Amino acid sequence: MRRALMFFVIGSLFLSGCWDQRLYKDLAIISVIGVDGYIGDIKAYYAYPSSSDDPTQYIVLDGKGKTAREVRMDANNKSEQAIDIAELTTILFNEDTAKKNLYKMLDVYYRSAQSPMTAKIAITDGSVKRYLNLKETIPKEIGEYYLDFIKSFEDYSIYPKTNLEIAANLMFSEGVDLGLPYIKTSGKGLPQAKGLALFNGQKYTGVHLTQRESQFVTLLGHGKANFAELSYLWDKDGEQIPVSFSVIRFKKKKKVAQVGSKIKMTYEIKMPVVMTEYPPDHLNKKKKRDPIEKFIAKRIEKDMAKMFKKCQDAESDVIGIGEEIRAYHPNLWKEGKWKELYKDMEIKAKVNVQIERSGSTR
Repeated sequence: MRRALMFFVIGSLFLSGCWDQRLYKDLAIISVIGVDGYIGDIKAYYAYPSSSDDPTQYIVLDGKGKTAREVRMDANNKSEQAIDIAELTTILFNEDTAKKNLYKMLDVYYRSAQSPMTAKIAITDGSVKRYLNLKETIPKEIGEYYLDFIKSFEDYSIYPKTNLEIAANLMFSEGVDLGLPYIKTSGKGLPQAKGLALFNGQKYTGVHLTQRESQFVTLLGHGKANFAELSYLWDKDGEQIPVSFSVIRFKKKKKVAQVGSKIKMTYEIKMPVVMTEYPPDHLNKKKKRDPIEKFIAKRIEKDMAKMFKKCQDAESDVIGIGEEIRAYHPNLWKEGKWKELYKDMEIKAKVNVQIERSGSTR
């Protein structure tokens, strides 16, 4: 018994403690970071809760420096606690910052084992500072608010699911470009989703899609998420009729052909829907459904044509057409010259809409 006791006593002397232990009481748990400026002159803002009883109360630290790491060190010097980003939910970047080279600004996060790769990234219209000044308007902790805000648009197939890890892969891909949430606000108002910020490689092009155009990019390039809803006004016989519907399924086939020196790509889309708004009713009759289905199909084809052109003009292949060409049509793929082919190719959509359900009324 004495030998065993002596063994445990001596052995305990050689056991190391938790040398890298970090206690919550000693940390400022950052949930949202906002970044203005660029390498050489950066200013960043770090938001963290200030009250355990009221999650809407938070403190925003600011830091200045020439590098992203120096900025964090400067902000850390202004806090009574050490900055910790292990629970970071969202990073906001000023659009002017993203236009230069977003990856260089994200390098500091990829090199840290603390950084959560699930954190969301968004591009802001104007300075990020006002996007962190929401204390009187949001009902929850600011990090949770921005995470839920972006996820809600992902659930409705408006934003493709993107985080730090996915963004890094796309910024180095030749066959598909990155698209990030583009948000806007005025004064102390709540942020608004304005669509998808289009990237060409590692740089924001300065062009963003509308919400509807972003939804078509997501449906074509990533597939339908939990929901997808659309709404149009039909000008029929001098009367404007609301036509709203939810997408049940979104199936697509792609056809690629070479016409001379150009590539032609056609999407054949089948889209069964359930009507959610149509005041004239009588959708149980085929002769009533047919004109509506044709109207919806033509409007979607027209909107998709605008979206394709906007992406091509920005030289941003957010749908991932290049991945399709490289994988299944290698004879058309030209390494390093894909964007030259992409911006001049013909892209069309043929949409077939079927009203499968008319809602609770006929």
